[in-house]
Amino acid sequence: MSLVLFGSLKDAPGVTTLASCVAYQWPRHRRVALIEADTDGGTVAARFGLHPEHPSLVSFAAVSRHGVSEAEFWSACQRLPGGPPVLVAPGGAATRGALEKVDFGELDRSLRDTDLLVDAGRLRGSETPPRLYEPADFVVVMVRPRFESLAVLLERAGDLSAERPLLAVVVGDGSYPLGEIDAALRQTTGDRARVLAAVAGDSRGAAALARDGGRERALRRSPLARTVRPVTDLLVHLCSAGTPVPSRPAVT
Repeated sequence: MSLVLFGSLKDAPGVTTLASCVAYQWPRHRRVALIEADTDGGTVAARFGLHPEHPSLVSFAAVSRHGVSEAEFWSACQRLPGGPPVLVAPGGAATRGALEKVDFGELDRSLRDTDLLVDAGRLRGSETPPRLYEPADFVVVMVRPRFESLAVLLERAGDLSAERPLLAVVVGDGSYPLGEIDAALRQTTGDRARVLAAVAGDSRGAAALARDGGRERALRRSPLARTVRPVTDLLVHLCSAGTPVPSRPAVT
């Protein structure tokens, strides 16, 4: 199966929202788990009413020092309400220490029947442990269609796409159209990076996703869910053997 890393560069415009919505939409015939690996974390537990530390990425790191056990991984997971398993992280120094201990490549190999969606928050270059992003099959970067965000994306796109495809998800409004961003990415990276799709900057839909009373409706009818659905569908196709990176961004 596949490991998909979600992150951002200059800022973090809804990385956790995107990753959790994709996890909820992931097809049931493919086993999936969401992993919070953001040193600024603690967001998933707080948002979905889960315990912030017991169990968590930190407790899993403590028991996986001598090798990754599939049983120990699932024991360390909680569950998104009405959704798939999730390995939460408290953020801060504890999460940074855990990320230095967990071998994500070994974890991906051990969970051969599971797609792993990793919420890495902001990808801070040398501050982000290489063992977190090196095993990734795809890196999905959220970016705003604004000059300051796109400049950082184009600056780092070459390095991020050197070993695996880089897929940009454009969020919110701005002055740069998808086609223009896609063309710049392709030119910068020699076709190793693409714009995957655009998603709505839907704060109400994001808030409803975390509420028991509004979650089901938000997953069906919110602008967030409607625009994330093409992202989910394309990622599922990419995680299936033999499916190439799309040549054009999905426009909704």
